[in-house]
Amino acid sequence: MSEFLSVNGIVKRFGAFTALADINLQVAQGEFLCLLGPSGCGKTTLLRIIAGLETQDLGTVLVQGRDIGRLPPARRDYGIVFQNYALFPNLDVAQNVGYGLRTGRARRRERVEELLALVGLSGSERKYPSQLSGGQQQRVALARALATGPRMLLLDEPLSALDAKVRLHLRHELKQLHQKLGITTLMVTHDQEEALSLADTVAVMDHGTLEQVGTPQQIYQQPASRFVADFVGHANWPLVNVRADGKVELAGQEIPVPGAYPAGSARLFCRPEDIRIVPHHAQNGMMALVESLEFLGPVRRATLRLERAPEILLQVDLSAKDPWVDEGDAVPLAFPADRLRLFSAEAV
Repeated sequence: MSEFLSVNGIVKRFGAFTALADINLQVAQGEFLCLLGPSGCGKTTLLRIIAGLETQDLGTVLVQGRDIGRLPPARRDYGIVFQNYALFPNLDVAQNVGYGLRTGRARRRERVEELLALVGLSGSERKYPSQLSGGQQQRVALARALATGPRMLLLDEPLSALDAKVRLHLRHELKQLHQKLGITTLMVTHDQEEALSLADTVAVMDHGTLEQVGTPQQIYQQPASRFVADFVGHANWPLVNVRADGKVELAGQEIPVPGAYPAGSARLFCRPEDIRIVPHHAQNGMMALVESLEFLGPVRRATLRLERAPEILLQVDLSAKDPWVDEGDAVPLAFPADRLRLFSAEAV
């Protein structure tokens, strides 16, 4: 895919507060990129700068090599959907969707019908926003954003105001819509599950900086920083010791962590689904006691206490394929080398 959007050296300050510090980001033609991070990390400010709703202090915003960073929003050729829908309450659905169209009446009506069919709202032309559910209002907002056939779609927390079931359904529809239209899309979200399921690329932000940019799999399985590892998904963080020869020990037993690390204390990063309870105890294997079990639908989450280091608790997700265990059982553990990483020993 060719490069479509390039954000270079973007800096934004509000008084003494630096909201964005030297942001560099490239988005390919037709790519779906999610800006992911906690509240106040700068993701919405970055989206608003791309949209022209905020002005950067330094840096450029290029679309297909053209600098749009100082153009007014109306000349940037994008559609935008906000968290609160921003529909006109005094206009019906057809009028809301067709608001930005500068065509004849017949063509406008035809285009509105096309868009409402696209978002699954055919027949709703004469309804008003107050007569629609939250999910339907968001579909209308999406249809309006797409009405002029923009080259880019910007989404600012578009699903966060909806209840969980509707949000899940619209997430699926949004993914299908992107696959159908192939429009370059940037979405702001604080919901990691949303980002991982929708995006081709995830850009994780914290305190006005980009922590990591990568595929959902890279972000989840190969976090580049402690922040990314801790923010995305759930993880265990037991304290380990790196010996002078580079070998890593957990509770005095060697575990296969790839890479080279300085001697001393460190934190082991391992996700609950990656630690395995194995059927048979191997020589010098790691043993643990099952403290508790929590039912989470497709998995049971076991809290385990290491026999050799009772102060260390690990959480392990068990599926139907794993050996059945009960509270109080002593179980042997295995740690897959390709899923383990070390980070600094700072308090988690």
